[in-house]
Amino acid sequence: MTGDKDTVIEVRGLLSQFGERVIHEDLDLDVARGEILGVVGGSGTGKTVLLNTIIGLKEPDGGSVHLLGHDMAEATKADMADIERRTGVLFQQGALFSSLTVLQNVASPLVEHTELPRSLIEEIAAMKIALVGLGPESHHLKPAELSGGMRKRAGLARALALDPELLFLDEPTAGLDPIGAAAFDELIRSLANDLGLTVFMITHDLDSLYAICDKVAVLADKHVVIKATVSELERSDHPWIHEYFHGPRGRAAQRTG
Repeated sequence: MTGDKDTVIEVRGLLSQFGERVIHEDLDLDVARGEILGVVGGSGTGKTVLLNTIIGLKEPDGGSVHLLGHDMAEATKADMADIERRTGVLFQQGALFSSLTVLQNVASPLVEHTELPRSLIEEIAAMKIALVGLGPESHHLKPAELSGGMRKRAGLARALALDPELLFLDEPTAGLDPIGAAAFDELIRSLANDLGLTVFMITHDLDSLYAICDKVAVLADKHVVIKATVSELERSDHPWIHEYFHGPRGRAAQRTG
């Protein structure tokens, strides 16, 4: 680790592979404290593999990952507990426990990581649910009773339960209609500002990149080919990046067309 306390994620020389198939090779990435980073790339570039490797769900096949000052290769059980308390993760489908209510789902990290009395845990969980824009009528609903947008918000409330400083989001607007996606983007941006969060967000959504991301990391050719602002990426001559921003569904093409 560089020792820079303003770098919360540092990946160096990452190798990820499944059998003979190499997903990442010599991948480097830094994420600064307070940054909202979008991560994009074509299918098969290993966006979710990268997220899972950073948070410790997958061991790297080479290279190093430092997260919140911890070397993930040497992290002890106590280190992992510290990381879990300081990070929140919203997986693509919300990953809510199907047998638990919304309130119980949001309370679960507090039950696992604190010794607070049950009444206070439920009070905090209710506050987090309100924070993401869900009403008290949602508290006793099961995930199967929620719309896609409500499941995303409930999953976000659970990710925020322990007041994390770093938030991981895997395709947070996938499956939402344009109005719902725009509202979710605005929610993430306002929460990041109000709570001082660092955000690592995998997305395919161009609107999200323009609306909330400070920088965008592009995965291609088995590594991060560039990390830059959206305006800088619009000027890139890399084939995939150019097609992404200037193709038929690209914002840049729409403005100049």
